Amino acid sequence: MPKFYKLPLFVFVLSFFVFFQMGCQKKAEEKKYEILTKRADKMTIVYVEHVGSYDRLESLFGQLTAYAKEKGLAGNIVGFYYDDPDAVPEESLRCEVGIQVEEGFKPDPGYMVKEIPARNVVYAIMKGPYDKIALEYPNIMKWMEEKEYKMKGPVTEIYLEGGPDVPPEEMVTEVQFPME
Repeated sequence: MPKFYKLPLFVFVLSFFVFFQMGCQKKAEEKKYEILTKRADKMTIVYVEHVGSYDRLESLFGQLTAYAKEKGLAGNIVGFYYDDPDAVPEESLRCEVGIQVEEGFKPDPGYMVKEIPARNVVYAIMKGPYDKIALEYPNIMKWMEEKEYKMKGPVTEIYLEGGPDVPPEEMVTEVQFPME
């Protein structure tokens, strides 16, 4: 092969390799979670209700974290989100934020307790900032539609690793979509 063909061929092969690697890297970054189904165990939670913007929950989470520390509770913090922010006015959005507790827990005034029965869920475990999680809901709902699963109940977020001492990119959340 003549010398003048070797350099363009080398550049072409190198460019193809770099393009291919970048393309694979991008695809791997686009979806950092797997969508699965399972039977979620029943759980008992102590919780508070919130009506209003989901963006204004930080103080509620802080209050709940302080309460958990005071009472020696070690369960995961959980959020139940009843309304779609694209369909319900911000001031009417409803959610409950709680912490998993042992059955029979007696709450202080201002807190409520309820049992969430075992249920079938579509779920994904996601790593990253809380404010990015809901951006993935449409992908999960599309997956559910493709599998012909119907949603039954509020979206549930179980905060597995998080809090003020955890960098946002290290936060881990399990998102559950209860299904029929």
